[in-house]
Amino acid sequence: MATEGSRVTDNSRHQQIAWLVLTLLLLLRIPFTIAIIYLLPIENQSGATFYEAGTYLLTAFLIWWERHRLADFHNDTATLSLIILFRPLQTWILSYWKVDSPLAFPRPFALMLWTIAFGLIIALWRSGFKPARITARAFGWLATGLLVGIFISVAENLNAFQSLLSSPHSQQSALAPVALSASLNLFYHLGFAPLNEEPLFRGFLWGYLRQLKWKEIWIWLFQAVLFTSAHVYLAHQFPLAFWLFIPAAALVFGLLTWRSRSIAPAILAHAMINGSIYVLVPMLMSLF
Repeated sequence: MATEGSRVTDNSRHQQIAWLVLTLLLLLRIPFTIAIIYLLPIENQSGATFYEAGTYLLTAFLIWWERHRLADFHNDTATLSLIILFRPLQTWILSYWKVDSPLAFPRPFALMLWTIAFGLIIALWRSGFKPARITARAFGWLATGLLVGIFISVAENLNAFQSLLSSPHSQQSALAPVALSASLNLFYHLGFAPLNEEPLFRGFLWGYLRQLKWKEIWIWLFQAVLFTSAHVYLAHQFPLAFWLFIPAAALVFGLLTWRSRSIAPAILAHAMINGSIYVLVPMLMSLF
């Protein structure tokens, strides 16, 4: 009985810490991010840097904390590979572009992201964690995520595509630098918003609500509402995106996750929506 009671106590403490970290992630993504966007000038990157580094640290902690049941939170081998690889890679891309950002390698916050990534690898390895092999079914869902992201990106940016393709050649030539770094843009966006938001909304939030016996259809709808509210700062300047595309994307990301039981397809779809325009525009320009 004492052993069983101790196990219950340990599980309760485990859940308390998990919910605390999840709450911190939600606070960083919604009220904190909205506040810094409204209150800080765009040149002031300190708030955004704190959000990026803090989110990556807390996400890495939850991955390690739930390492024995990561599947419950839609974290598979493909997901871990994307999280561990592309977040640090983003700092190198910023450095390559010579962007004046605290997250550009080898500045301290960039080194912090690399340290978190390597620390997570070491912590998982020392705990005996063994990643499962990526299956053919998983590759199929990854391809689906890419295609869905491209489709939504084209729909969301249709006017921009039409404008760019109909512009004079002299104006199109200004896009040459973008065309040259198109692939890097994709990798940059893959290590940006998707890795901040997918593990939170479609991963750990989804899994912990399921542990509370929520029906998955309600989780699917709830995460979409939260995700949309996190982008309220777009409502005034981009009302169509806020009221239509963002809720639709949240539902699509949730559906991809729900059906595949992995957030990796949603990560790829999210990245393609945010970054594929930098590849699609040069490709279409070359055709037309």
